[in-house]
Amino acid sequence: MDHSYQAWQEALAEEFFGQQHAGHPTLFYVDDDVEQELRRGYGIDEPIIRCVGKFLRLGTAEPYSALEDYRWRKRQQDKNSVPSFLPLLACSVMAASRMVNDQNHRATAYHARFSELLTGDEKRLGSQHYEPISRMWQVLASWQLSQRGARGLCTIPAPADLPSNRSMIGFAQSQALLSGADRSLMPKFFRSLREHGATWPLPGETLLAQIEIRGLERHFSKGFRSALQEEEFRPFLAKLIGNYAAAWDGSDELVPTGVTRAELLVRLDAGRLSWVARLRSAEQKVRIELKGGVVLEQLGDTAYYEVTGLPAPSAETLGRSIRRDGDNLVLSRPSSSVLVLARDDVLGVWAGTDGFRPGEAHVVLASATAQRDVQRLLDKAATTGRNSDTSRLAWVPRGWSMHRPVTFDDAVTLRRALQEVQGAVSLLQPPAQFKLRLEGGLKLAPSLASHLYLRGGEPHVVLPDAMDGTLLVDGKERPELMKAIAAGRLVPLAVLRLQPGRHTVSYAGAEIDFATADHAVVEPRMTKVCGFTVVDGTASEPPSLLGEQDLPTGITGADCTGATAQTTAAVMSLCRRDANEVLFAAADGRLWTLEAPEQPDWWTERLPDTPAPLRFEADFHGIGGWLLERRSGRWKGRPMSPGTPEPETAGNPRAWARAVLNAQQASTEPSWAEYVQAAKELTR
Repeated sequence: MDHSYQAWQEALAEEFFGQQHAGHPTLFYVDDDVEQELRRGYGIDEPIIRCVGKFLRLGTAEPYSALEDYRWRKRQQDKNSVPSFLPLLACSVMAASRMVNDQNHRATAYHARFSELLTGDEKRLGSQHYEPISRMWQVLASWQLSQRGARGLCTIPAPADLPSNRSMIGFAQSQALLSGADRSLMPKFFRSLREHGATWPLPGETLLAQIEIRGLERHFSKGFRSALQEEEFRPFLAKLIGNYAAAWDGSDELVPTGVTRAELLVRLDAGRLSWVARLRSAEQKVRIELKGGVVLEQLGDTAYYEVTGLPAPSAETLGRSIRRDGDNLVLSRPSSSVLVLARDDVLGVWAGTDGFRPGEAHVVLASATAQRDVQRLLDKAATTGRNSDTSRLAWVPRGWSMHRPVTFDDAVTLRRALQEVQGAVSLLQPPAQFKLRLEGGLKLAPSLASHLYLRGGEPHVVLPDAMDGTLLVDGKERPELMKAIAAGRLVPLAVLRLQPGRHTVSYAGAEIDFATADHAVVEPRMTKVCGFTVVDGTASEPPSLLGEQDLPTGITGADCTGATAQTTAAVMSLCRRDANEVLFAAADGRLWTLEAPEQPDWWTERLPDTPAPLRFEADFHGIGGWLLERRSGRWKGRPMSPGTPEPETAGNPRAWARAVLNAQQASTEPSWAEYVQAAKELTR
């Protein structure tokens, strides 16, 4: 990839997924005007269309493979960075923004627009080529959700939210529905509804109806007006508008650019409601002071803060929005007529949540205006907690009803009921799932492997939404899991009583590996060393903790006087001192970084004419593998009794695989090809 592509990637990542969007809904909206503004603002010479177009492999079955390969290489370097296909996805949104009736196309002719945009020919890229791009959208959504709001709240729809005839192009179209100008109109519109005493937040469909009743649609963009008229796409537009309303904190700006938003949540602890703040940002201070005497104190090493200086949660404070400003930070909470609490793993108590979690217990509080909607939802979908708890508890807000413990064992039924009831509960959808993944479980020695679990404490499997497939464990369909799969819940693997070893979970073409064991040997990381100090050649009688000044002369370790000599023959190799990096990838999955020893002082005295660079020796006792050297950006490798690679037997296989794949061009020998193939199998 050339410099211009990377420049576009960095510009789009900063503009749409930067930390300034923490806690706010973000849309990846790019049209021709936005593209020109970004070019000027970030000083990029090449237009994004030409930049992306020159990396397409036209005429092949996989025209976007070069961009996918680039994204994969960047992911090996930094797994938490924004996926490196943003320029291509930006072009897909630009194509959606051009979908209007003209002399050549109907408004629905997306693929012709996209092909013409990137190739100049409306037929070179067809619908049969578009599936990889739809997968990229889901990867981006999954990444953004994994950041827990620190890079903006995701507005990319789940596959289940898209019309069946838009299952692939709907992701790009969703981001083109609301322009920046559209979003700037929202606060004024929301305030006009709140002034009439409406229960807040209103469902998205009601908001759209109010826009039409008041004749406000003429103020919005063409994309918004077109979606408003489409029966199939209108439900998603309603959900998008509803999510913006739920995040609106009563301020004049929907998303204050460059200002971090801390969310004000309700906490239930020891029979008392109180406030706690959650800061979705990488930079977290221990103490934050806001206007009006409000102070945030960090709770340990978490993203949560104790809040002082605000009136306690009550019917009055819950029914209106709260906002407090500080230095580059806003603490806010939109008004709400329904409060849902769930057990928070970090706080260890009940705390406010964004939506229902199937299979878990909830406490549901509802104001008088929302009680009918809540009761209808519970009657349709709840497993427990349908009846209102009539006990007179002091912490329940006056005039509010309470249901506990509310559980929804069937996620499919819950989603259907939320769509039918709408009303005050319409925004409490379970979080969208975009990819197959593991959740929970008892991890055994995470320092050894990230997916190693104690036998009997296997994780749950989270299935992606709206994907058809058969869940296989170790290549077999397991009847014990069918009930959880049918209900759309987390699928527990512990019920299978798997034997220790490696296991594979596959579904709809995706695959995840994990391992189970009864125990693991973990070498402790010692920051202090116990031993005997030495003074005038005599060791101290009692042992003590040795500091850095005592370590060189102290006596540490075991008595090795009875040890036998090393009998394994050593293999020696010469390594270049001027190499940028020297690695040794062992056949069993261990990986070492070799550091050059200090240059002796006598070199310059005895070897004045020795040509640079000099080399240093590396000895390998009873172990085989490949020695890898990187110089001037290129890798070269030498076999050291390499043997057959078995990277899952020791060490950190994933770190080993990353190193091997980064250096896969180091040699053309068949032995090295075996190492590269083993690394690829590990990372699938």
